[in-house]
Amino acid sequence: MPALILADDFSGACDAAARGGVGTAYLVAPPEPPEVFALTTETRHASDREARAAIRSLAALLAGRRLYKKIDSTLRGPWIAEVDELLTMTDYSQALVCPAFPAQGRTIREGVLCVNGEAVQRIECPFEVRDAETEEDLSRIAAGLCESILPVGSAGLARHLFPPVEPAPLRAAPGEWLVLVGSENPVSLAQLQVLRDARLDRVRINPETYPETIAGVFATGGETAARFLRDSGAVGLAGLREVLPGIPAGRILGGRYNDGLMVVKAGGFGAPNAILEAIRIQSNVRPNLIV
Repeated sequence: MPALILADDFSGACDAAARGGVGTAYLVAPPEPPEVFALTTETRHASDREARAAIRSLAALLAGRRLYKKIDSTLRGPWIAEVDELLTMTDYSQALVCPAFPAQGRTIREGVLCVNGEAVQRIECPFEVRDAETEEDLSRIAAGLCESILPVGSAGLARHLFPPVEPAPLRAAPGEWLVLVGSENPVSLAQLQVLRDARLDRVRINPETYPETIAGVFATGGETAARFLRDSGAVGLAGLREVLPGIPAGRILGGRYNDGLMVVKAGGFGAPNAILEAIRIQSNVRPNLIV
């Protein structure tokens, strides 16, 4: 059955697509959509009214598809309004919510969202909320779903809802890396500092202009990644796979850098060396050899 991962920002769409083995994430609905793909509504900072309107605009695309509503693992965005609108528009009778992402330290314990073991907030919503602290918990939740229940969660649950696919290996071409950091999250700023301290050649950080050719792009923050792709005439990323937990990479679809490599990371994800390590992995060299 055709399926769709519906996210509220582009990094989330890529993350869920990579972990779920879906492979392709779009910025806008494609004219000829593939059997299974991810799509962003870009509604992370929208009002409830705007978010509902964005969901309604996709009515023709949603029809006849199995859906997964991807939400932020720390519950940002108008996700309750979006889920409610999906239930109104589709044949799903109820929603099951579990934004746990154990690989990134997000767990749900007795209905409370915890980040790295610290309680952050109780999940207050009109839908059923499930606890999960391990991958095994998420696997059991996925196995117990029936067709009438709309699954709602982060990239963590997506991994257990779609059959695994092994995409082709991704490697950067020779040339410069662009590193675009638009997130003010302290995690991202710490990663940026580690990259600066490494003093790598052929790495441009937040440049005002882009070179004609690139080895790859690393973008932190969904809005930053989406803006870069739109500015370069692209429509999304294909062949998505995880480079590091919660950090996917794929090939650029269309535009100036068509088929180029791009790595996307949510602002709050990753270890301090995440950007440096992702560039190393995708370049297939040690960091001090990127020259």
